[in-house]
Amino acid sequence: MSQPAPPRPRPSRGRAFRAASGSVFRLRAIHPGDVAALQRAFARLTPEQVRQRTFHRMNELTTEAATRFAKVDPAQGVAFVVVDEEGEIRGEARFHFDSNPTSAEFAVITDPALAGQGLGRELMKRLVGEARKRGLRELWGTVLAQNTQMLEFSRRLGASRALVADEPDVVRVRFDLSRRLRRL
Repeated sequence: MSQPAPPRPRPSRGRAFRAASGSVFRLRAIHPGDVAALQRAFARLTPEQVRQRTFHRMNELTTEAATRFAKVDPAQGVAFVVVDEEGEIRGEARFHFDSNPTSAEFAVITDPALAGQGLGRELMKRLVGEARKRGLRELWGTVLAQNTQMLEFSRRLGASRALVADEPDVVRVRFDLSRRLRRL
């Protein structure tokens, strides 16, 4: 008689937090079952948000790309999502190790309908905590100079910024994890 298969571990429901509006959200690690929810979240982004995040225009997040984003190799980085009470993804953040073992590139984006509610801050707090736990010294990201919302968000949280040589439209933001960051 064969043994029944062990139950598959359920993805974590995450940590609950209250947004500025009073709505409750959960922050958790992304998991492979998030493919369709990632595609729906992408569809809620404005074309300008997509361009600012990817540096080019995209009309949709393909199933192939969403599958790749939902399966994160922990040796290469991490990804977290903020979900609402229905389980819809309302924000996403990740970091990916670059060639320097003490540094990782980060990215964060939230649903435009929820701007200013604290979702991005919660995601960054989680990224910084995970980066420190892994012994990283910095998180950095490239931001289009026109993306004033992201540049201001990063500044408020304590990031430094510098223009990227030979790319006048690109700014590099850097979180020095050896020091205490503002508002995190």
